[in-house]
Amino acid sequence: MTFGGAPAPDPGCLLRLVQLCDSALPIGGYSHSWGLEAAIARGQVAGPVDLEGWARAWLIHTVAPGDGLIVAHAARAAAAGDWEGLAGLNDLLTATKVAPTFRRASLMQGGALLGLASSWPWSGLAAARIQATGPGPWHHAVVFGALADVAGASPQEALALYLQNAAGGVVAAAVRAVPIGHTHGQQVLARLHPLLTDLAAQWAEAPLDRFGSLSPAYEVLGYAQTQLYTRIFQS
Repeated sequence: MTFGGAPAPDPGCLLRLVQLCDSALPIGGYSHSWGLEAAIARGQVAGPVDLEGWARAWLIHTVAPGDGLIVAHAARAAAAGDWEGLAGLNDLLTATKVAPTFRRASLMQGGALLGLASSWPWSGLAAARIQATGPGPWHHAVVFGALADVAGASPQEALALYLQNAAGGVVAAAVRAVPIGHTHGQQVLARLHPLLTDLAAQWAEAPLDRFGSLSPAYEVLGYAQTQLYTRIFQS
């Protein structure tokens, strides 16, 4: 598969990746805002402009150098058949996700995605290999990266798709919680595309020793969200 050039993408690969990135997958993604709900409650996000700024900071400082980098390394490990390496990436995420809310959400979605993948014709064998490596629970970024490789994506493409998936998730949460209209939400998502491709290019080949995000304010939102008087999201 390639982006924006020859050779033409394999239609089968595209279909597998569309399925992997489908927001309708029953893995609970719709029930998480990844701290956005707390930011809204604190008055930090009140409209499309605020949402775009919040999402940009979140993607740059938290997602790309954290879970995003893991996605690229997971895709590479799966391509090499390095299942023990995949387990090491999973352990790294467990050890570094400070906020229990975010750690629990990551594991819940990862486990659900792995369970789904075990029943798909194109990913069942890989899912079985992951499950045989260790009982888990498995983080979403690790499972996503491995399955993206099986689907036919390169590490950079896997990372770009993961970032798009993450951005789409918080935009969808904002549409329900700010609220902003669906049209404004899609405009925000479209304006984020250049950033997503830049981040994918920047982090896809980064060594694992660059893993980690420094965003204390975001971690605070993870704790604050659980203490909201009224909330509609789990994270």
